[in-house]
Amino acid sequence: MKPEADHQPFKDPGLSWSQLRAFEACARLSSFNAAAAELNLTASAIRYQAGLLEGRIGVKLLDRQGGRLSLTSAGAAFARQISRPMRELVRACAAAGSSAATAPITLTAPPLFARQFLFDRRFLKWCDDNQVRLDVTDAKRDLLATDQIVAVRLDAEEDADLAATPILAVALVLAAAPSVAALARPSDPAWWADQILLCPSVSDNAWPWAWRMLKLPAPKTTRPLHFSSYAAALEAACAGHGVLLAPLPFSEREFVAGRLLRLSDVRLSSRIGYSLVMRRELALLPRGRSLQRRVLSAVTK
Repeated sequence: MKPEADHQPFKDPGLSWSQLRAFEACARLSSFNAAAAELNLTASAIRYQAGLLEGRIGVKLLDRQGGRLSLTSAGAAFARQISRPMRELVRACAAAGSSAATAPITLTAPPLFARQFLFDRRFLKWCDDNQVRLDVTDAKRDLLATDQIVAVRLDAEEDADLAATPILAVALVLAAAPSVAALARPSDPAWWADQILLCPSVSDNAWPWAWRMLKLPAPKTTRPLHFSSYAAALEAACAGHGVLLAPLPFSEREFVAGRLLRLSDVRLSSRIGYSLVMRRELALLPRGRSLQRRVLSAVTK
């Protein structure tokens, strides 16, 4: 049994919206110049697009006689057939844009970042007023899914479909709990050989840099303990389980409370930082730009 004609797979005719739009305006206004004025293009650009359309279809659609422009019989039939679908497509795009402009946005942020910058009453009220839901998690959400999701990410990877706005650089300092710091000898390679290095994945590459700053060879017998997030590694450091390259400004509360102590004056400027990442089309909308400004304001206040 053959499928109904309306359900046949579409065959791409290879036409562009620019070609169809130029032809539709010419057919309706009977003038290259009038079509150009309406579409904010030059008359030569309108002629070029209309010519591309005729070449692609393989039939003459417009009669050009001096300054006059008229439709051929094929052009008149084609204009009637595309007029309604084009209007429906424009309405569908407008409806989709309106839906995107009002749909809820989920803003995901790592716990340390959220604690430091986003748990502010004014920021949370702005989120409530603008249908932005804050999701505090280290899990990476799919930003290209159907839901509108924006993420604060550390060391964000480049993606052609995503817009990433840098919002914060991170500094790292050597730190440990008071029980560990009391016996610390950070300039002694032998002391380091007995230590557990607390290693969030994003700071693994910073340890060789720390050894250079301390003017020490890399210890041969250190025991790294790996973590998926800074928050977990920070808690382990406060509990006395090892030495951490603590991220600033996120660990400042632990230093002020005495849960962590710095082991040296070494301060590393991290080569990674936090970015606000969202789909490119959302970044172009007023809501996306407004969210960017709000997050940047929360970080820099």
